[in-house]
Amino acid sequence: MTVTITEADAIEPAGRLRRGVRVAAVWSYVLLLAWAPFPLGGAVSWGAGFQVLLLALCWALWALSVWNEPEPIWPHARALAVPLALVVLVLGWAFVQTLPIIPSDWAHPLWSMAGGAIGQPVSAVISLNPWRTHAQILQLSGYLAACSLAVLMGRRTEIAGLLLNAVIAIGALYALYAVGLALAGLSQAQIIYGLAIPASFVSGPFMLHNSFATYCGLATVAAVVKLFQSGSPSIVVDRGWRRLTLTVTQFVFGRGAPILIAALLTFGGVVASASRAGFAATMCGLFAVALAALLIRTQGRARGWAVFGALVAIAPLLILVIANGDTLSDRLIQLLDAGTADQLRLALWAASRRMIANSPWLGLGLGTFQDAYPLYATQVFAFVMDKAHCDYLEFAAGIGLPAAIAWWSAMAWAFALCLRGVRLRRRHRLYALAAVGATVLVAVHSSVDFSLQIPAVGLSFATLLGLGLAQAFPSRAS
Repeated sequence: MTVTITEADAIEPAGRLRRGVRVAAVWSYVLLLAWAPFPLGGAVSWGAGFQVLLLALCWALWALSVWNEPEPIWPHARALAVPLALVVLVLGWAFVQTLPIIPSDWAHPLWSMAGGAIGQPVSAVISLNPWRTHAQILQLSGYLAACSLAVLMGRRTEIAGLLLNAVIAIGALYALYAVGLALAGLSQAQIIYGLAIPASFVSGPFMLHNSFATYCGLATVAAVVKLFQSGSPSIVVDRGWRRLTLTVTQFVFGRGAPILIAALLTFGGVVASASRAGFAATMCGLFAVALAALLIRTQGRARGWAVFGALVAIAPLLILVIANGDTLSDRLIQLLDAGTADQLRLALWAASRRMIANSPWLGLGLGTFQDAYPLYATQVFAFVMDKAHCDYLEFAAGIGLPAAIAWWSAMAWAFALCLRGVRLRRRHRLYALAAVGATVLVAVHSSVDFSLQIPAVGLSFATLLGLGLAQAFPSRAS
């Protein structure tokens, strides 16, 4: 008997294999999201490099799963070409900063001084420390890889939903973990290094409470946006207070309970961290979500979205009052007593401005603030000054103003695309909305801290931004 093998029969095993590899790629990414915060948020010597290796594995699996798949080129790729090109150009310039092929007058005078001290010429480069610049390029490239992979995965709404839920659930679990550490009187540094380092504030798996606040804030924004998506069809806001109260109660104690609990846990992590900037940035992100909701054009529901957005933006304030965050309240009072920033930050910012003024076009080398600070400081502190506590000043001092403006322009372009998606999309707009809130949060917090330099925080933000970009375009557009 002759068995005829049709083309469909021959293709089906290969299709099942591709689907299996695709599932492996997605869940590998979820596991990476779960792992990244544990080793002090990746702020260990091997953290950023290991995260990039895991991202490369996820990319390889995803590429295998879509190889030769009969899909057209994404029709909206042109919209992302400009920000992608700007980011690649900035990373390319950072690499040029480490090459000894630049004109001699571009090099920092420190290199000629070093050559005179040792009695022989040295290879002069722009960067004060090429090794640190290479490390920073690797870390930023990892963020780019995470964002672009989230864009490709997030084109499929079921995968986008899984990744958004993963960010929320993992954030809530780490908030619970932080409570456990606090009750046990432990810090993550004791678990990783075995050192008896006292925990002054609740920081969960992170070394610093400010980074933990940013991480929990991103999960809070994602959870609130999920509440938008779940609660908008259920909550009736235009039939009186009784109907509103009834529908809110049914939602809160019904299908909205899990996501509401996650939102409370993650926002509780922000409050418990006692981070003034983290709390303020999270509130800015939540209010950005509420304001962006006003752009939503849904027939018969626009008012509902706006009112519900206002409710979820005000709710954290009420939770704060009920929780009576004494530590955070004391910290806010101290901030008012001390002015807009403490003396340490003022000294770091002043030194950063001098760095920018000294080399505004070329920069001193991406990631070289620790090496540059002793050269430009006017105050000495009993600590290693490796961060400027302002990502904008530190980035501009390292990469130069033209490259820094190019990078910020790329971020602004991506933000504008997500904001446009909130207005134009009729379905699945929650991803663009989460990206808007997350971008505002990190933009505010980066003005007084460096949480985005923590690999786990950067990974979470890159994921939310990538999902927002993936779903920022109307599906009907060609």
